[in-house]
Amino acid sequence: MSEEQNEVLEQQRYLLERRMYRLDPAPPKLPAQEYIVRYLTEKKDKYLTWYLHDQEPALNKLAQAACERYAMTEHFADIKQAAVCGILAALQKYDPAAGTPFAAFQKRYIQDGIDDYIRTAQIGVITMTTDTYPVLRRIMAIYHLNGDDCSDSCIQRIADETGMGEKSVRKYITIGTLNERRVDFYRQYDEDGEETAEDISVDTTSQPDKMYFRAVLYDALHQAYGSLTYREQRTVAKHLGFCDTCWSVRKAVLINGEIEYKPIKPMTFEEISHSASRKSDKASERTYNNALEKMRKALLSYLELWE
Repeated sequence: MSEEQNEVLEQQRYLLERRMYRLDPAPPKLPAQEYIVRYLTEKKDKYLTWYLHDQEPALNKLAQAACERYAMTEHFADIKQAAVCGILAALQKYDPAAGTPFAAFQKRYIQDGIDDYIRTAQIGVITMTTDTYPVLRRIMAIYHLNGDDCSDSCIQRIADETGMGEKSVRKYITIGTLNERRVDFYRQYDEDGEETAEDISVDTTSQPDKMYFRAVLYDALHQAYGSLTYREQRTVAKHLGFCDTCWSVRKAVLINGEIEYKPIKPMTFEEISHSASRKSDKASERTYNNALEKMRKALLSYLELWE
């Protein structure tokens, strides 16, 4: 892989890690405390996601500071998620009636979450990636099929089957048993009780590699769209039915005091021309086709970096 390709990948990773909790379209802007109070009283997860969207810039600063302090730049995303785990822990203990703002209350829990991750990472526990996670799945499947036996003989049996050292196997089992969000490690069975052919080492619910490259594709499309003129952007957005500024296909509408998101209806070239006071329908159609050609060339230039 060329140096230029590496730079592109690094830029994409940087953006993705700093937009992990970004919502599109953006939620209604409320005081941070209001998100938490609504979440605790109404028990609706949307308020927590709105809060994380609002707090992401602050989380990015905390994670970046920890990365620089401990020389762990590559752990940015993990440290940031450790901070969010701290927020979730704080929510379990927080009582709004006490009068303390949640922003102040959460600080100790966030720092504890980050410190716990730093200690874990620095003593050699394996960080999960698209390469190591399937290994974890396989080891935990064998571990469970053997009755969660962590005796020396069982560890040796797993090591022999996977071709790994005993020390590494123990690290993976430690991660797996501590992972509270662990998916089912057992084989699945169909309605007749027959064992399916599904590979227990394959994670079908979380495929970070596909998610990553989908995000890369979206970013490439956004860059191509950004190369268009204002008129071209408006024409493409209206005809395809999305917001020309945030690229969302939904718009926020206030109905009976509640925010609802409605799909943006695509417009015909006739409707676009009428709304923009253009001379003819063909003018909008030509603008649209020219814009698509520009985007196609921009995407081809972008893909050349990967060849």
